Amino acid sequence: AAEDQPYVEMQADGAPSDTCRRQAVASPAAVAPAGVRFKVGMLTMCFVGTCMLTLLKGGGHFPSPLGVGCGSTGFWGLYLGQVPWVLAFALYFRSMLVTEFEEKVRTGYTFIKGEVEWNSHNTIKYPVLCAASGLLAGLFGVGGGIVKGPLMLEMGVVPAVASASAAAMILFTAAAASISFIVFGLLHTAYGAMFFCLGVTCTAVGQYTVGKWVKKYERQSPIVLSIGSVIVLSSVLIAIDTVAEATGRSASELLAPHGICSNDA
Repeated sequence: AAEDQPYVEMQADGAPSDTCRRQAVASPAAVAPAGVRFKVGMLTMCFVGTCMLTLLKGGGHFPSPLGVGCGSTGFWGLYLGQVPWVLAFALYFRSMLVTEFEEKVRTGYTFIKGEVEWNSHNTIKYPVLCAASGLLAGLFGVGGGIVKGPLMLEMGVVPAVASASAAAMILFTAAAASISFIVFGLLHTAYGAMFFCLGVTCTAVGQYTVGKWVKKYERQSPIVLSIGSVIVLSSVLIAIDTVAEATGRSASELLAPHGICSNDA
């Protein structure tokens, strides 16, 4: 019977129509040919491997378990080894997504509003944009989710899905960055613990508040407004911090190069 078919329910601003609220799925197998647990497991494996390479190369206050010296050939081999490791997982996930997309097209699957069609073109374009946004976010010292959230909204992803996906990505990238900072002795333990507790608390409060708001008014706009507010606030604080750091210092001092193994690093 038609009532027994799985469907995806979405909430949108305004009065949702039956078409937007319910889309029949042609084949359940076409929706998730690879289990969610398997995908999360592969992503976790990529994260663990990256952290292991970081720990093996050592640096700063953390000596390498392999006895690799900072700046040596082995050090740079382990450092750059993260690139092919992550790239291998990216290519595997791309192949998986393209296969799922082709299976959906073959079975006549109906793509709902906000669902990204992971064809051979999008599986290259969007990862490249995400990689560039992550690089820029790291250079400016802001979270990658601040860039990826708006990027997914521009892709047409539902705000709730965009927010949740950005948070999931931040969990892995922030953890990997924190381990790297610990290895190089750049993370103050007391500050790290304080900001970790602050982040967990604020996230829980924000998630509960926005979630109740969205459920009460049946609108997705609070999620978009919260993402925009964080971006504006972060931009203002970065500008203030940049001016404060640059005040009283010459351009040559600010742009002075240093080695990755030096005390100035």
